[in-house]
Amino acid sequence: MPANLSAMLRSLLKAKQAASVMELSFLRQVARTLPSAGMNGRQASKRAARTIGGRRTLKCPRCDRRFAMPVHLGRHLSATHGRRKKAA
Repeated sequence: MPANLSAMLRSLLKAKQAASVMELSFLRQVARTLPSAGMNGRQASKRAARTIGGRRTLKCPRCDRRFAMPVHLGRHLSATHGRRKKAA
């Protein structure tokens, strides 16, 4: 039983690490695309690089809320202000 348990734990750890790598990749893709919505790249990078107290913050353009990650800002915009993606 202990050998089977250790093999199962190794398998679980490997799956967790793979999921973590995929999550980081996804967040990087979102961070590259979300801040540039409606702005050119230079303005977006300046906005994303602003720091307060050593933390990156993104300010909602419609209210005073601030967010550490672009994903959270996007979720706030769609949930609170009804922002939707433009149709292609």
